[in-house]
Amino acid sequence: MPTPGQIVIATDLLTAGIRADFWDVYEPMYDGLKAKLSDYMDLDVPSDKLTEIYAYAQSAAYPGRWKRGEEIPSKAFKGVQFSVTNKDWGIRIPWHENDRQDDQTKSIRQRAQSAGKNFATLDERVFYQILRGAVDTELLESIPNAPDGVALYSATDGDGAARFGVSGGNIITGTGVATPGAIQTDLFSALSRVRSFLDTEGQPLHDMSLIDQGVSITFNVNNWKVFAEAFQQGRTHSVISSTGAAVTNIIMDSGLRVDLTPTTRITDNDWFVFLRGVPHKPIFRQTRQPIREWFATMENSDSARDTKIEYAEWEARYGYGVMLPFATVQVNN
Repeated sequence: MPTPGQIVIATDLLTAGIRADFWDVYEPMYDGLKAKLSDYMDLDVPSDKLTEIYAYAQSAAYPGRWKRGEEIPSKAFKGVQFSVTNKDWGIRIPWHENDRQDDQTKSIRQRAQSAGKNFATLDERVFYQILRGAVDTELLESIPNAPDGVALYSATDGDGAARFGVSGGNIITGTGVATPGAIQTDLFSALSRVRSFLDTEGQPLHDMSLIDQGVSITFNVNNWKVFAEAFQQGRTHSVISSTGAAVTNIIMDSGLRVDLTPTTRITDNDWFVFLRGVPHKPIFRQTRQPIREWFATMENSDSARDTKIEYAEWEARYGYGVMLPFATVQVNN
C-alpha cells in the first residue's frame, strides 16, 4: 500500500526526446474480470447503511403421516441472523505539477489513472483472501465467518456438528494433481459430497438440477495443463490389453459443464469447486457507495496551489461477507 505523502518519482520520464511508444507496456488487462468472478461471488448487493443485517430461516418441516384421531403434526423452525459492515477503500496517486508539465512521455496522469482501473481487481483480491483465509493488511483485517459460525470451508459447523449433516463438511481430501484421472476422481468426490448435503431437517439440501447446470473450478495456474487435460481434452491414451488406445473424457461424456479459472492467487495444490446454478453465491460484496474519482489541480484545489502537488484518487465503500457455503467444496491436497 502506498505511504501517505509519497509522490510520483518522475525523473526518468523527463529526459528530452524520450520515446513514449511503450509507456503502457505494463497496463493490466482486466477485461472480463468481473464477468468471470461472478461465477464465484455475488457482486453489487445493494446497501444503504453502515452495517447490513441479513437473516434467513432454517428448513421448514416436511409433511408426514397424520394419524387418525391425533392432532396434525407440527414443528417450528429457527431464524438465523448475520451482518456485514461496509469499509472504505481507496487509493491516491500524487505528482508534482512541474513533473507533469516536463514529462516527455505525457504519461504521468494517464498512468495514475490506471490506479482507478485497478479497482477492478479489488473484488478478486478479497475473494481469494476469503477463499484462502489469508492475512493481508491491505484488505480485510479479519476473515468473515459464514452464518453457521465457522469459516468458508470447515468439516464442522459452529455447534461442532458435521457441517451440512455430512462428515467432513465442505472439505474433501484430494488425491493430488499429478494426473488428469486424479483430478477427475476428486471432482466426482466433491460433487458426491455436495449431493450428500442435508438441510436442517435431515433431508437432501440441493435440487439435483443445480449440479446439472455446471461447476466452476479455480486452482493454481501452475496446474493448468493437467486441469485442461482432465476437463477439456476430448481423448487421452491409455494402456488397454497392452495396447495404447484412445479413451474418451468421462467428464465430457457425462455432459457436465466445467469452467476453469487458473490463478496465481492460489499457490498450492488445493482447488475449489463452485456450483454455477445456485441463486446465492457463497461470497458476496455489498455496495454502499460505488467507486468515485477525484482530481486535484491548481484550478480546483487549495492544497495543490499551496504545494504544486496534484493528485488523482479513487474511493468506494464496500462490505464483503460469506453466505452459507453449501455451493462450494474445497479439494484439500
